[in-house]
Amino acid sequence: MSVEIKADIRHWLRELDKKYFFVMLGFAVMVYFPLISLKLTNTVDGLWTTAEYMAGAWELSNGRWFWLVTSFLRFSLQLEPINAVVCLVLVSLGVTKLHMTFKTVHERRTSCLDWLAGLCYLANTVIGCYLSFAHQSVEFGLAFYLSVLAAVCVIRSRSIAAGVAQGAFLLALSLGLYQTDLACFCMVLLAWFLVLLFRGEEGIKLRYYIAKCLGSAVCGAALYWGILQIILKISGVAMTNYQGGASTSPLNMLKSLPQSIVKCYAQFWDYFFGDTVRHNVLQSFGVLYALAFLVVGAALVRRLAVVLRRKDAETALYAVAAVLVMPLASVIFLLAASQATFYIPMAGGTALFFPVCFWLLDAAQPASNTETSGKNKAGKVKKAALLLAAAGILYGSVFMSAIDQQAMYEGRKATKQIADLVAGELVAEGYYDLPEKLPVMLVGRPSASPLFRTHVIYWDANDYAQVGLFEKENAATMRYSWNAVFRDLTPMQLELCSDEVYDELIRTEEIKRMPTFPEKGSMQEMDGVYVIKISEDYLIDE
Repeated sequence: MSVEIKADIRHWLRELDKKYFFVMLGFAVMVYFPLISLKLTNTVDGLWTTAEYMAGAWELSNGRWFWLVTSFLRFSLQLEPINAVVCLVLVSLGVTKLHMTFKTVHERRTSCLDWLAGLCYLANTVIGCYLSFAHQSVEFGLAFYLSVLAAVCVIRSRSIAAGVAQGAFLLALSLGLYQTDLACFCMVLLAWFLVLLFRGEEGIKLRYYIAKCLGSAVCGAALYWGILQIILKISGVAMTNYQGGASTSPLNMLKSLPQSIVKCYAQFWDYFFGDTVRHNVLQSFGVLYALAFLVVGAALVRRLAVVLRRKDAETALYAVAAVLVMPLASVIFLLAASQATFYIPMAGGTALFFPVCFWLLDAAQPASNTETSGKNKAGKVKKAALLLAAAGILYGSVFMSAIDQQAMYEGRKATKQIADLVAGELVAEGYYDLPEKLPVMLVGRPSASPLFRTHVIYWDANDYAQVGLFEKENAATMRYSWNAVFRDLTPMQLELCSDEVYDELIRTEEIKRMPTFPEKGSMQEMDGVYVIKISEDYLIDE
């Protein structure tokens, strides 16, 4: 067995495009060097968790059963920069695997478009967001790699049985880490399907491929769900309704299918032309993505025209349907979790949209025309337009990632400064001299404090990166946030009041009338609790 494993590893290493992989990894490390070197985290879970975090009931209740395994194998340690580097290695391996898959259509020198496709994905803010969750960045990276590997196994398998078995197993593991990477799996399979169509594969091969794809997706989802139900039953843990998880079922999916489909396309549009997710500094102008869609759309239409001229109704239907379904596939998990609220870590599929389009357009180019396509004027214009679109996306993505990292740094620094001042006042007031210290209640977000000083760039970042902009979802989220600040940033021992006490006091007139720190009267004792009002932005979101 060990001999076979060693042989498989040697084969994998020989097959790996090492040059492409190391360029991708080096680029990723360069882009996210501030985050890695300064150990930056986001303003939610990344801030709350410590260097030791063991996945348990919460992850299981969210359906992420394989996370318990990977957490155990890492001894629950979240050591930076190790986690960040491992995450980037896994994502770079996944991107390299995609490059190698699409390049096999006809062996040739790696094109500029091929390089840019990989770089575009690695520079996307979704990767930076992964890294900001230090306690689960490895799981994010592994989920992406497994989803890509599952798709590649389906593509390369010579039999339906092997394709379905391998793809289903790897997909189930990926879903057991992070369910939204189903979108990455579907995007890769759909892109390869378009390559087959553009290459003129006959109907029987296309049906064969469709059978493999559907079989692996259905069996993978069923295997994931079956394992989850068994583990939930054994552990006695119930599914939480976080992101609509508890209400997910085949029946509910069918009932809400029309609305879910509309939501998928609306979310795809909002990702590129809305402001829910800021993934490109040029996004607000709308011109970049309008031109990118125009260029990529024109290239796809040109390929579709070739398919339609074959006058084969079956392949024509396949081609048109595949192009129209791509936006839906990028957020396909919303079909199962229609109540889910979309946020950046879920954007792996949408972030992959343009890279896979670049890869498939590059791969779909006939081998015979590889060297000559650029000689005529039209070919040169098409090639230049695609390269400019990819370069524009890459350029804006790199700077957006930089903005998010800068916001995390400035937000952490400003929050620490406020906490240091509070700690100093507590010392001056003799708080630490008391034999029995009163529980402390910190009211308000640091980001709304008059003492919170950051560059204007802070407010251009995504919400997750705005450290100090604490979630006001409930008393617990505020307590987690302030506890993390005084635990890790200003290591002063504080006993924060309970959630029940927080909920009881937060809406009182006494707190409403209090001035904000550091004004006189901003620190008061109320009902056995030492209340410190940081800012006026303190009421729980409803």
